[in-house]
Amino acid sequence: MRSAIALSLLLATLTVAVNAQKEHVDYVPDQKTAARVAEAILIARYGEQSVKSQLPLLVDGSNKDYWIVQMNPHDAGTPSLGGGPAVWIYRHSGCMKMSEHMK
Repeated sequence: MRSAIALSLLLATLTVAVNAQKEHVDYVPDQKTAARVAEAILIARYGEQSVKSQLPLLVDGSNKDYWIVQMNPHDAGTPSLGGGPAVWIYRHSGCMKMSEHMK
């Protein structure tokens, strides 16, 4: 009886260990999702008309942990990152940080 209980505990421990090693699926896996999430946040902060006038949003995925999504000021000529409000979105959890002005 004791050996059956010990064997069950060992198998349960191994099952938990194997599942813990699986790679976590990102909550914000791609640019399109990051843009949609950031658009909702920016509209809540700056208003729909202001954000819609600066679409499309600029999405930078060069960091492996964060998406940086920024409004696109059309008065700057060529779209480029920097100078405007941005949302930093952590890919793995979806947590966000708002930055008033990117440099």
